[in-house]
Amino acid sequence: MGDEDTKELRRQVGGELRAVIDTLLSRRAPEAGLHRALELLGEVRDQLGGPEVAPYNSAPGFWSGDTGGGWDSYIDVSVFGGGVNPLGTPMDLYWGTDDEGRYFADGTVSLGRPYEGGPGMVHGGYVAGLIDHMFGAAMHAGPVTAVTATLTVRYLAPTPIDRPLHLRAWFDKASGRRLVGRATCHHGDVLTAEAEGLFIRVDMAEMAERVRGA
Repeated sequence: MGDEDTKELRRQVGGELRAVIDTLLSRRAPEAGLHRALELLGEVRDQLGGPEVAPYNSAPGFWSGDTGGGWDSYIDVSVFGGGVNPLGTPMDLYWGTDDEGRYFADGTVSLGRPYEGGPGMVHGGYVAGLIDHMFGAAMHAGPVTAVTATLTVRYLAPTPIDRPLHLRAWFDKASGRRLVGRATCHHGDVLTAEAEGLFIRVDMAEMAERVRGA
């Protein structure tokens, strides 16, 4: 039985681990409960043992499109959208091309206690990371392969935890290797953050080889 056969089960385990993290941070457990939880977590870790899983992007031909599952595999393990990764927060996400021919991505997510910075607010660093993730989703509509060169985020209002957040990212028309992207984060009608980024088209397969050889 391979990873594809256990994908949904792995996502369910990731979801339960997310719930454990949230509960640990949001409840004052008694000492006896903490001792018992520690024992159970040790058992869980033992049960999750098995053959080592290679990184999602390490398969030969992954970046040249010769292997399947690329984006889905990434989303499952991403720290910003992971279904399997318990540090991620699964989000409703879709992407496409608008009437002006611009690549875009839209997403809705609610972030709990593990992502809190100021009181009742999502940590600004996570907001920036989530916006960068949205740019990656917008590239997927192209498809475009590019890396972030600069990202400027303006925080306009508190981004609340435990509330639905709507994020949108899009790209203006490309100029050679350069892409300029813009993004917004809303809670209801309130614009909590906006961003502008410069992205450079790259040969990701060549870059991956360079990193491996470093």
